[in-house]
Amino acid sequence: MRTGTAFFQDLPARGVERWRAIAVAALAFTLPLAPAVLPALMAIVIALHLPGILARTNGPRFNIPWRTPLPWAALYLVLHIIGMAWTSNTDFGWFDVGIKLPLLLLPLLAFFPGVRAAGRSSALAAFCLGNAAAVLICVLLAANRAIGPDGAGLLDFLSSQFSAFLHPSYFAWYLSVALAAFLLGGVGDQWPRAIGALYVIVICIGIVLCEGRMSWITLPIMLLWALIHGWPILWKRYLVLSLIVGSLVGGVLLVMTSVNVRERVLELVTAAESEQPHDTTSGAARRIVWRAAKDVGKENLPWGTGTGDVKDELLLRYKEIGATHALEHRLNAHNQFLQSYVALGIPGLLALVLFFVASMRSVIKPGQAFRACFLLLAIMNWSVESMLEVQAGALFTGFMVWLLWWPDDATSSSPP
Repeated sequence: MRTGTAFFQDLPARGVERWRAIAVAALAFTLPLAPAVLPALMAIVIALHLPGILARTNGPRFNIPWRTPLPWAALYLVLHIIGMAWTSNTDFGWFDVGIKLPLLLLPLLAFFPGVRAAGRSSALAAFCLGNAAAVLICVLLAANRAIGPDGAGLLDFLSSQFSAFLHPSYFAWYLSVALAAFLLGGVGDQWPRAIGALYVIVICIGIVLCEGRMSWITLPIMLLWALIHGWPILWKRYLVLSLIVGSLVGGVLLVMTSVNVRERVLELVTAAESEQPHDTTSGAARRIVWRAAKDVGKENLPWGTGTGDVKDELLLRYKEIGATHALEHRLNAHNQFLQSYVALGIPGLLALVLFFVASMRSVIKPGQAFRACFLLLAIMNWSVESMLEVQAGALFTGFMVWLLWWPDDATSSSPP
């Protein structure tokens, strides 16, 4: 028997399964709001699942779901531990391993079948609500700053000034996944239509205000995907068409009224033309560090620099080529695939590629739109940010792949 509101319909009625589901939903809700408490919540989630694994009468069985991202996320962390063997900067190396630990700990739970995925839909709903709450809080904080004596007007609503809890690139990624969960993952089917319409408007506003060019690119892709996916349902069709029109109008107004937004849009065209080692624009700086990362990776084939030496080697390369902005800001490769290539060489890059390739069979079937969209969003965001180098990216990735490919029972891995 299950109980719950329209938002949390699949919460178990009682027992340890209910507490597990509540803990998972709490972690999902907190992801965009309180990064500092996430390690503790993750520990609680793991602790609540362990008794179900250990209590099996014939002992816990181990099963690796190869055709999902789960084992490859875990392998990626294991390779970083192995990479400590040829690392000089062990302090940074072990710090990096700690950051990526959720890529192993959360997927590892799925390797032990028998603990049912109780409350998966509730966890996705909680994640959506957490992101909406984060956007509303950020808007209120920005409005408070804007009307204050030192207010900067519209600039208080953009990018790092707007995103109060996370780096704006990570917040935009979270919001994009939350929008996909609502439009493609079935979350929107459980909510009252009026609340659902308000929700997607709030999330779209948040994505735009994070001012990330990748999120501006992925937003229309997701909306077109959702339009095709939901076309047979009249209210979804009207909703998504309204969002497309509203996003276009809002984007044009932002470009017309904000010099900062206009400059970021122009960077997409001019970055390659004006690229110099000392350039500070976002687009040009990325191209510079990408080239430096490729050079460092080639020089350290086939095994890479080692887990702890990747940042030191990149900084040394920035100094050699005169990339003062990248050196002063101690930039990483700003591309997770390049970052992995530099740190762990061919094995690290291969593990990251297998993370996506091995999952293809599980997302090309009917009913897998959200899983497929999550992987697409990860590929696109990881291509411009080293998302797994900080807790906000590593824990979120470990949690979402576990949640989306979490086996329902000992033999299946049903979609959310």
